[in-house]
Amino acid sequence: MAARSQPDAAVEAHPAARVLVTVEGLPPGRFTALVAGEITEGSLARLRRSLTAALDSSSGGLDLDLSDVGFCDITGLHLLLELRARATATGRSLSVTALSPALLRLLRATGCAGRLIGTDAAAAGSLLVTAELRRALAATGTPWSAARWAPGDCLRIRIHGDAATVTWPVARGSAGAGAEQVLYEAVASALHRAGLHSVRHRAAQARSVRSALFGPRGLTRTRRA
Repeated sequence: MAARSQPDAAVEAHPAARVLVTVEGLPPGRFTALVAGEITEGSLARLRRSLTAALDSSSGGLDLDLSDVGFCDITGLHLLLELRARATATGRSLSVTALSPALLRLLRATGCAGRLIGTDAAAAGSLLVTAELRRALAATGTPWSAARWAPGDCLRIRIHGDAATVTWPVARGSAGAGAEQVLYEAVASALHRAGLHSVRHRAAQARSVRSALFGPRGLTRTRRA
């Protein structure tokens, strides 16, 4: 059963729904997307492009963490059903692994809960990763508004074995070096708690990569590679 959670109060409100984080490389060939904001007709086109691309990039299917979706109208529900049909037609699956109370009420009222809410144990890994990321980012109390990112861009995480590479969107404006470091460490710590041993940070347009290496007690050192 998908986890139900309240939207994180410390994460800034996003009026229009968008994909904030994607995670690639989870077994068995699944892609995960963390969505936040209000899913309405106005936000539908961009969200459809992002989620369709995520689904098509996977071999096993797409898991959606919708915990921070504060509102979803009927057009948003149609999008979820459309993505599910596309996944099924290509031998993959779509699973909502976590959702907000508002979205749960909509799915139950329309009889779609059983069709969309994930029960597959294969989705457990993606839920663990996104839950840790949401918790860590909310706990920092640091502004990380996606409004600073280019439209359609998001935080991209690729998992390979017990390591992860985090590609940060190019920000418009600056939150300051200190705030940036807090976010880097929050994301790295979240991925460590989810079972990953090393995390490499890179900017979308940068050649250098910053590696955060962990020991049994957490973050031990950070370096540029």
